[in-house]
Amino acid sequence: MAEQAYVLCEAGRPSLGVDLIRDAQRILGQAGSPRLRAWLYAAEAELCAHAGMPDDCRRALDAATATIPPGSDDRDPDMLSIFLNGAHLARWRGNILALLSDGEAVTSLYGALDVVDPSFVRAQAGLHADLVQAHLARAEYDDANTHLRQARLLASRTGSVRQRRRVDLLSARL
Repeated sequence: MAEQAYVLCEAGRPSLGVDLIRDAQRILGQAGSPRLRAWLYAAEAELCAHAGMPDDCRRALDAATATIPPGSDDRDPDMLSIFLNGAHLARWRGNILALLSDGEAVTSLYGALDVVDPSFVRAQAGLHADLVQAHLARAEYDDANTHLRQARLLASRTGSVRQRRRVDLLSARL
C-alpha cells in the first residue's frame, strides 16, 4: 500500500497517497515492528509535504522520530526491504524539511551528511541534492552550487536516472 501511495504521489495525486498511507497505518496498527511503523510515519510525512500539508507533515515526522528503535541496526525483521535507523531517518527528515523549504532542513541535512555511510553513494547524491534545494530556499546560491556539483558527480556514478533528473531540475533553478 505504501508503494502504491508513492505511485499516486508521482502521478500528481499526493493527497490520495496520504490517504492510502494512513490506511496502511490503520491496518497495521501496533502489530508491525517499531521500525516499520517509523518508516510508515516518515512516508506519511513525505507525502504530506508533497500534498502541501506542513502541519500534518511535522506531526508525522515527530511520530517517526519517536518510534524508530535506537541503535545502528537498519534491517526490519517484519519487512526485509525496509532499511531504516536514526541516521537514515535524519537524512529523510532533512529531505522532507527541504521540500517544505523549512530553515531547519539545512541543519538536519548537514547532520545527516556527517553520519551517512560512504558506501551509500545514492544516499549521498540525494543528500547533496536536498542541500541544493534547502540552500536555494534560503537564497544561498554559492552553497547551492557547491552541493549541485557534488550531487551531479555522485548521481553520474550511480547511474540513477531519477537522481540525474532531479539534479537537472535543480540546475534549472540556479
